[in-house]
Amino acid sequence: MYLSSARAILIGVGLCAAAPTLSETSASTVQEIEAGELFPLIPGESTFEVVDGDGEGRQVVLELWSADGEGRWEVRFGDYNILHLFKPPDGSVLLTGLDVLTQGQTVLYEPPVVLLPNRVVPDRTWSASGRATVVNTETQEVVHRGEYQHRVVPITRERFATPAGDYEGFLVPIEQTVDLEAPAVIRLWLDLGFFPGKGLVKRSMKFVVDKPLWFGSTTRRTADLVR
Repeated sequence: MYLSSARAILIGVGLCAAAPTLSETSASTVQEIEAGELFPLIPGESTFEVVDGDGEGRQVVLELWSADGEGRWEVRFGDYNILHLFKPPDGSVLLTGLDVLTQGQTVLYEPPVVLLPNRVVPDRTWSASGRATVVNTETQEVVHRGEYQHRVVPITRERFATPAGDYEGFLVPIEQTVDLEAPAVIRLWLDLGFFPGKGLVKRSMKFVVDKPLWFGSTTRRTADLVR
């Protein structure tokens, strides 16, 4: 069950949106941008391909839709998971929970995790902590409880080479640790590459599950936008 919690945390890698691509020239001059322009919450689909690591060569369709018309959105990452987002009036993008379809479990964050602040600028950092609860999706019974630590190291401007083209945008590097009340610790490193008007175009992740007196696990995966 510890590994299922780790898989749940991973779904943060599934973020993306479909929207018309802006020219590289216009994007390259941007030094500060609103979260809504960098990661537009617009219903649609896009396709990623795993270019390195576990599942290399596989393509996954990402679907984004409005959940209730009140600022809540959902992102489905193939047959793996569904990410629950909330966009408050200040324009930031929050992660409130996620469904792990392969395990029949849901992870809930309290307070929600800030994925993007309302204004995204190079060199910006932030950190947060709170409770992470893993529940059975069908019965809503609690499976695990724990404490999360979430940190974003300095945001940088980067050029991303993908099968869909080259994009100059923003790299958001995330580090997350979840200490479960059971003897296990989940450690996640996640680099999200965003292009203005398009959303996620590239991501790399590494996650480690540490379990005292048991074998842990390490997973690495990099995925690029295809279309």
